[in-house]
Amino acid sequence: MVAYWWSQRSDENLFMEITRRDDIGSDVKAPIAARGGVSTPGYALVSTVQANNLVVHYDSAAEQIVGVSRATGERYNEPIWWVARGSYARQAGAKPEWLPGLVVALADYRPLAETLPLAVLRQRRLALFAVRDALQAEFPGQRLYFPWIQYQDSLRTWQTYLAKFPSAVLDVLPEVKEAVDALIGERPPTVLTRSGVEEAERQVASAAGRPRSSRKGQGFATDQRVKVAVETHAMNEALLHYSKLGKVTDTSRTESFDYVVEIDGVSWHVEVKGTTGDPQEILLTPNEVEHAEKYPHVALFVLSNIVVSRDSQGEITASEGKASIFHPWSLDQAQLSPIGYKYRLSAAAQDSEP
Repeated sequence: MVAYWWSQRSDENLFMEITRRDDIGSDVKAPIAARGGVSTPGYALVSTVQANNLVVHYDSAAEQIVGVSRATGERYNEPIWWVARGSYARQAGAKPEWLPGLVVALADYRPLAETLPLAVLRQRRLALFAVRDALQAEFPGQRLYFPWIQYQDSLRTWQTYLAKFPSAVLDVLPEVKEAVDALIGERPPTVLTRSGVEEAERQVASAAGRPRSSRKGQGFATDQRVKVAVETHAMNEALLHYSKLGKVTDTSRTESFDYVVEIDGVSWHVEVKGTTGDPQEILLTPNEVEHAEKYPHVALFVLSNIVVSRDSQGEITASEGKASIFHPWSLDQAQLSPIGYKYRLSAAAQDSEP
């Protein structure tokens, strides 16, 4: 396990997300590994974010610090749609694709009273680099993962996804300190609670691939990373297939189906499932069933017999598979088997003695 310089310092609980996302503050997420299966610091640091750590958000499209969020403590593996944006990635011609990822949930997003642009950060570069140099002197030989680097006679933001934001930087950036202090003081730390019904619904959704499971059929795999690798592979294979037929839009994060494909002027809604077993049965959520019953142009892409391998380092890879494509897909109620029910309790319950 990596020992980071801040590991034994309780006051060092800040990170900085550097992103172009339009949903800043919802979570931090990154691939488990970068191109070629290697680990990179900007991705690996996501796994170090703990409950009630704070994340400073830098919008790299607008080149400014925009807000602060708090980590809830909830984390999970799921496929994520990702493309690296650094200069090395551009030179390599990196393209968006589905990758096994780690997601750390955030809450309590608080915008800065006024955004803090890169131009102002550059004006304060000497003070920022003084913080960096003091830390390097205190922790010689250790990587700092500092958010800014020297660039010609100025500075630029480190080309990474997640960086360590030293607490001493707050003295240089009081605009951020104000938002951090307000976030800490406005409410107790976020504590997640989930009812038994909510947890059961989450488990069904996870097994059905939302987020993305051996028995026969889709199965109930217990290794979350295997499940993520399988679903990621299925999503990429479905994308490859439908991209040859029309324009594909990913909707997996916002809808009960995974893709919209425009074919000859018709919008097809595609549901994707992946399994290591034979194509005998799949799991569906109630929303998926309802949508398949109501929408007139639905397709089902099932990639079965996926091969999962694990190398000597424990890294998991999914490959191969047999595609079964139902286009159109007409849901047959006779083929549905309930695996559980949610029962609403009456308010008229009576106390009784056993």
